[in-house]
Amino acid sequence: MAKNMPSQTIGPVQFVVIGLDNDKLKGQVARELRAASEKGYIRILDALAIQKRQDGTIVSLGATDLSPDERMQYGAIVGGLMGLGATGTEEGAVAGAELGAEAFAKHDFGLSDDEIRAIGNEIPVGKTALFVLFEHRWAVRLKETLQKSGGVVLAQGMVSPESLMMLGADLAAASAAADQYEASHGGPA
Repeated sequence: MAKNMPSQTIGPVQFVVIGLDNDKLKGQVARELRAASEKGYIRILDALAIQKRQDGTIVSLGATDLSPDERMQYGAIVGGLMGLGATGTEEGAVAGAELGAEAFAKHDFGLSDDEIRAIGNEIPVGKTALFVLFEHRWAVRLKETLQKSGGVVLAQGMVSPESLMMLGADLAAASAAADQYEASHGGPA
C-alpha cells in the first residue's frame, strides 16, 4: 500500500442482494444482521432496503455499523486498494483513497435519491430489495496470522448449499453412468 495510506486489516467483504416479500417482513432479517454484528462476526459497512409498497410508493432505509469518521477511513482504504489495483501506482492509490473516503462517507451506497427511485421502479409491487455490504470480522485474526506466517490465499469463493446439492446430483449421475458402462462393457472404462 502507498506510504500515506491508512493501514488497517480488513476481513473479507461480501456484497449480497436479498429479495423479500413485504407481507412477511417482521424485522427478523434486520435482527439477525444486528445479532451477528453485535457478536463481532460481521460489521455492516452499508445496508440499504428499497421497498415498493402495494400502492406503488417507494421507501428506502439505510443503516451501517460505522461512525461517519469510520466510514471515511474505511472508504479511503477500500478506494485506495481499488485505485492501486486500477493503476498499479501510488498516485492511483492516493486518488482512489480520496474518492473512496468521499463516496463511502455518504449512506445508501453513494446512490442519489433519483438512483434509488430508479432501482425502486424495477422492484415488483409488494417486494423489498435489501443490499448489504459487510465485512467478515471473524476472519481478521486468521488473515493477520496468514500474513505474519507468509501465507497466501490461493483461491477463495462461496459455495451455496444448493450448489452442493447440484454437485451431489451430478456426481451421483456420473457414478451411475460409470456403473452402467462397466456393467455393459464387462469392466471399468
